[in-house]
Amino acid sequence: MKVSKVWLLVALLIAVIIYLVQCRGTKTVVVEKPVTVPEKQLTDNVKKDEDTAAIVIQSLEETNKLLVVENSKLSKSDSNKLFVLNEAQDLADASEANKEGSLNLGFKTVLLEGKPSYKVKIFAGADLLKRLRTFNNQTVRIFEYDANGVIWGTKSGTSFKGFQAKLFVTGNKIATGQNVEEGVAEITLSILSTSEYFDNAFWAETPTGSNVEDIRPLLDVTLAYVSNVSNVFKYSMKIAGSNLTSDYSIGADYGTTIATLDSDFSAKSGAGTPTTSLAITSITYNSSEDVLVVTYDNTAYGTATGNIKLIPPTPAQLDTADVADIEMLSVTIAKP
Repeated sequence: MKVSKVWLLVALLIAVIIYLVQCRGTKTVVVEKPVTVPEKQLTDNVKKDEDTAAIVIQSLEETNKLLVVENSKLSKSDSNKLFVLNEAQDLADASEANKEGSLNLGFKTVLLEGKPSYKVKIFAGADLLKRLRTFNNQTVRIFEYDANGVIWGTKSGTSFKGFQAKLFVTGNKIATGQNVEEGVAEITLSILSTSEYFDNAFWAETPTGSNVEDIRPLLDVTLAYVSNVSNVFKYSMKIAGSNLTSDYSIGADYGTTIATLDSDFSAKSGAGTPTTSLAITSITYNSSEDVLVVTYDNTAYGTATGNIKLIPPTPAQLDTADVADIEMLSVTIAKP
């Protein structure tokens, strides 16, 4: 019996980890960062608006070993990518009641067991809320992480998976002054399978020496073409947000460091999805224009046709250079 597990959820302090399931159910999928804010300071805007992380969908299949911290730092294109929700600030049981039947002789029986459901409140600004709401009414898989450092899920073969559930997110309403309302989102988690949740629940302790705070959400940083003179291109590095006037640039904080990772950048050219390697001669950061300046090999650029694709370092490579909690997204443009 898993009574302790159900109530450990009430002690949830850190995160609910979500996994979206593909329609055909052949793979398990995930929702991205939702997200605590990186401890690393970005720009003043990001420090004030800590909800600029993106949410994406990718697949995940955990087997045998819990690589929670490692998988949270993977690129979203990795099949084992793990994404994290913000810390729960309030949790309420909203489970469905059992459906009962009677023989009219005083005897009652449960005809259908009510499915568990919870309402979880998290801090989330406008940017994060928009991304969370793209998953409304989608089927997901959730892991429960409790205050004892234990992760709860279900087992399928050799795979440890989250429980099947549906999400619905609301928030960003006008404050009435009656409660803490601004910057709060409410997530309704509805469990789909009582057999998974009660009869086939398993737990696993997080690895010795691991720290839940090391489970890092990643902020999407979009590379965007600004201009070029022949083979010298300028790219901006920004986090998309709800600010009408501008997105959030990471250049002032990380531009110079990112430029030193020139050997971790790569480029390709060609029609459609580029496949031909395009050599990069140098990369620098122009602080006055707040752009990354990429110089392609002059000869290779001269013969290149179709599109130009710039591929940035992976999150792991960025993390090694102390550019933490960032995933830079590649950019493809038609050769000017």
